[in-house]
Amino acid sequence: MAVVASSLSVVCKGLMEYLRDELNQGEMKVTVSLGTPADAAPGEQEANHRLNLFFFRFEGSGFQPDNLPGETWLLRAYCMITPFALLEDAISAGENDLRLLGEVLRILHEHPVFRLEVNGEAFHIQAVFQNLGLEQINQLWSTQGDTVYRPSLLYEFSLTPVVPQTPAVPPKRVAETRSAVVLAGDTAGKYLGYMPGDRRIAPDTQSEDWQPAICFVQDGRCLESLRFEAGGTVPTPVVWLAGEPGSVVRLQWESWTETGWTTAGDPVDAVVTDKAIDPERIASATTLAMALPATDAPGQYLLYATRTYTRAADGSERTVRSNPLLVTLTEPSP
Repeated sequence: MAVVASSLSVVCKGLMEYLRDELNQGEMKVTVSLGTPADAAPGEQEANHRLNLFFFRFEGSGFQPDNLPGETWLLRAYCMITPFALLEDAISAGENDLRLLGEVLRILHEHPVFRLEVNGEAFHIQAVFQNLGLEQINQLWSTQGDTVYRPSLLYEFSLTPVVPQTPAVPPKRVAETRSAVVLAGDTAGKYLGYMPGDRRIAPDTQSEDWQPAICFVQDGRCLESLRFEAGGTVPTPVVWLAGEPGSVVRLQWESWTETGWTTAGDPVDAVVTDKAIDPERIASATTLAMALPATDAPGQYLLYATRTYTRAADGSERTVRSNPLLVTLTEPSP
């Protein structure tokens, strides 16, 4: 029965595959393997040069001593890279060993940071050259039986993730607290809304990573949280967007469940028309009605807007999120 792949093995295999692809460009044929030098030593019938990655030591990163069991643990992985080259075209095996080592040094010097996908999450891992002392050489090779010593390199790959099978759900961070509260009534009953205050909110659209801003508009007020009685005639929340006019954002509801916030309903794309949320100009605000996913039972719903852009520095696609809006549905009054 095969052993189940782990996040550690995925990282080590990813590094092996990267070196294999880099070395096997053109006519050169190199077999890259994971294991001990004793297992990687070529047999008499071997036709290709070999390069072996021997991960022999793992240490804690030293940055996260208080990790919880459900959080990703980061390690420093130490790897000895050993070539097993062959005599080829009057070039000795020793010289071919040095040629392979030189290529590995060049590759890891030019591209020391790797981006690897582990369980659907991207990690950046850096290759750091380490000195391989005489005592350490003797300790490592004395465990390899009759395998003849070959010149080797030592690298630290940091930081290698150990991803938990059941990740912990982190608590939401508090971005800001409010103290102004208004109690109002309408034909649908009573609602309670928390005001963002009388300040004007204008995203800095001069920065490429600007975040959209949103608020509820209810009875001529700018609000960030509403409370209604479930099961009755619940008003449809009306949203005011602010940002770079003409840009497209995506509005998404989430509902609170036993496992945390979960996507609820389909996303809605909207075009931003206003540069700022200004309570003094609420009468001219361009708003959008966002119906709640459900209104028949008590619960909580979170609404936010996301914006996707291409970062100029490296061409990667990034997504930023607005401030959240909260709707609470309570038990109907007796």
